Parts: sequence; structure tokens; C-alpha cells
Amino acid sequence: MRDDKILALLKEVGTQQPKVHCLTNTVVQALTANTLLAINAIPSMSSDVTEVAGFTKSADALLVNIGTLDGDLKTSIKVAIEAAREIGVPWIFDPVFIDRSAPRATYAKKLLALGPALIRGNAGEIATLGLPPVELARETGAIVAMTGVTDLVTDGSVEVTVEGGHKLMSQVTGIGCAGTALLAACLAVSKPDKRLQAVTTGLELFGKAGERAACESSGPGSFAFALLDHLYQFSQTSLQERKD
Repeated sequence: MRDDKILALLKEVGTQQPKVHCLTNTVVQALTANTLLAINAIPSMSSDVTEVAGFTKSADALLVNIGTLDGDLKTSIKVAIEAAREIGVPWIFDPVFIDRSAPRATYAKKLLALGPALIRGNAGEIATLGLPPVELARETGAIVAMTGVTDLVTDGSVEVTVEGGHKLMSQVTGIGCAGTALLAACLAVSKPDKRLQAVTTGLELFGKAGERAACESSGPGSFAFALLDHLYQFSQTSLQERKD
């Protein structure tokens, strides 16, 4: 993968500065917000039911991550998705840990009927949704990104594999969740027929930044900071190219 595709996508993010409203788990909010800021996207994080529709309608993408799920968040998710569907804002679904909880898995399957633009999960989470990635994409109309040592991205007709990343990415809580937020920003600046390419390129960007971060890190703590720095450096390079 040449960096030109990554930089072209980041140019669009930097130009449009998409707003991504994140209904995400409490463990990862800061890392998720900082990841979006590093690529010149604009995060918002409120889950209060009285304002979540307003945030969603003023956003360019909605992230729904069910990592720390409770009744209040379910109410806010319902309101936010309804708001997103009303005005055509793409929403992205990260079905965190549905392979660990049967009630959570049941809830996640109900959300699939509400038209996510992207479903991103690991192999266990995607399997728990009940269909292989290609069939899941066909059934829901979503791009499906199954991430792992090798990522698989499909729109139901085309399958693309993405190599890259580093094992340290699995040793910092929230890295995957933050990566899904990055993909939300990529979708926010891409036309519907370009979403497969946007997700694939976003995963390549995240993996490449992870590889570079690992080269200068002594462990998980320094890795997380270095990952943000390298995402930022990619973004700044794309902005400089835009000026040139």
C-alpha cells in the first residue's frame, strides 16, 4: 500500500473536518476523542438523552460502541440512530464483547435492522452476529470490517484483506475502539459508493501508524502516545501536500 491513498483520504478529512458523534464506552472516551483530533476530525461524546439527537443531527457520522452498555445508553442509542436515519447521517456499529454476553448479542442483532453503514468487530464478535462477513454485508447493506492479524473488509460482493499493525495494538485498551472512530471519520467524507475503499484505506492508515509507533515504543504506555503522534504526522503531511 502506497501512502498516497492514505494521504488523499486524510486530505479530505482535513479539508472537511467531519464531526463524529461518539456513543462509546467509558473506558475509551479520551483515546477515541484524541484519535479523531489527531486526524483533524471533530469529536463529540455526550450520551445524555436530552441532547444526543441534536449532536447527531449536527454531525457527519455517528459511532455506536456498546463496550459499557446500560439502560440509559440503550435509550440514547435508540434516539441517536433515529436522528441519524432521519437525515441520512451514516452510523457505525462496534459490537464490543457480544461474544461474552448473550443479552448483549441479542441487543446487537436488533440494531442490525437499523441500517448501519459499517459494522466493525473482531472474528468472535462478527461470528456472534450469526453470519459470515460477506453474508452479513449482503443482509444488512453495511460494509463489514472483521479485524485481526489480517483484516477482512467486504461490501458483500468484493472482499479485501489488509495486512499491517503490531501486537502492541492489542495490549492497550481501546485501540480497536479508537480505530473504529477513525473509520467513522473516513466514511463521513466519502460517498456511499466509495465506502469500501474508505474503510480499507482507514485500516491501512491505522495499521501503518501502529507499526511506526511500535518502532519507537518501550511498551503499551508509550505506544499509545506514539500512535497518536504518528496519526497526527500523517495528517499534517496530507495538509502540507494540500497547501503545496
